[in-house]
Amino acid sequence: MSPDPVRTVCFRRLATTAGAVLLSALISAGHAAELQKIAPEPIQWTAASIFEKDVKKDELRDQPRMNLSGAACVPTTPKFTSCLIANDEKKYAQFFSIDGTTLTPRKLIRLSDEKKDPDAEGVAYADGFFYVTGSHGRSRHSDSDNDSSYVVFRVPVDPASGLPKFEPDEDNVVGVESSSRLRKALRKAEIIKDFFDEPLAEGGINIEGIAVRNGRMHLGLRGPSLDGKAFVLSVDADAVFTKSRDLAGEVTPLALGPNTGIRDLATVSNGVLILAGPTRDEKVPYSVWFWDAASATATPLRMLDLTGVDPDAKAEILLPLEEDGASVRVLVMFDGIENGGAMSFRIPR
Repeated sequence: MSPDPVRTVCFRRLATTAGAVLLSALISAGHAAELQKIAPEPIQWTAASIFEKDVKKDELRDQPRMNLSGAACVPTTPKFTSCLIANDEKKYAQFFSIDGTTLTPRKLIRLSDEKKDPDAEGVAYADGFFYVTGSHGRSRHSDSDNDSSYVVFRVPVDPASGLPKFEPDEDNVVGVESSSRLRKALRKAEIIKDFFDEPLAEGGINIEGIAVRNGRMHLGLRGPSLDGKAFVLSVDADAVFTKSRDLAGEVTPLALGPNTGIRDLATVSNGVLILAGPTRDEKVPYSVWFWDAASATATPLRMLDLTGVDPDAKAEILLPLEEDGASVRVLVMFDGIENGGAMSFRIPR
């Protein structure tokens, strides 16, 4: 079978040197002078106990999670008393809280009873709900179908206390809504629809980030990266869980640079922060960008200095801690480090 000429051209564009990757990202954004490298704060973040594995009770319960991906918090008073983190490659998420520089894991909540895990990759909070998205892509370990990943979960909580409106259960699905409606939106999405249900190694669609703001659910794609652009799929958040409503899907291409995808999204007061990084294993630096959630332009803020971090670890969590007009302070966590290996950065706006 002869190769698809359109796809061949697309993937030729993906080939580039590491230096060209960074240069193109800077030039395409038009803010070359702004994307400076920033070091983490000199703070030691710790976990009060381990983020747990999905194992039978009393078996390996002392082994911390290595695959955390996506986290969000309810804006409670005091802050950070109710947060949720996704346990990637497992069927549950875990509540946690933040006290100073300590992360305290709390109750587990089962998301799915499917045979395979939902490949949970992103977490968001808005208007009384936590949202957890599956990758909506093929398995990262093979080219096999991964139907269980084509789902978004919604967990109702009290907006004031952040407490779930039911007793979380780690063994049974209780109080959690699920929806597979995004499959339809991805199949119809212009620019990226040809990459639906394709392997990640061939640029297949893979969702890594989610943010919900002003009634719109924004889903950041790790892949594909085409002509130096990454993509955000935006839909009506309520419609994802209401079959009678139009999803009103829109795709926004953002010039983040070749081989660069979206590894997480996080809502801030005036828009959305983007954690950008490699689509797969390319030598692309991790960086933070600002997007107003409306235009087709993202503004680069800073490149993250991850000196000393295991090079095989993937930055996959961007959690805003505090913000003002001059900067936003964020927590970054990693897939591939015990308990996420949290470190914080203060990012100038």
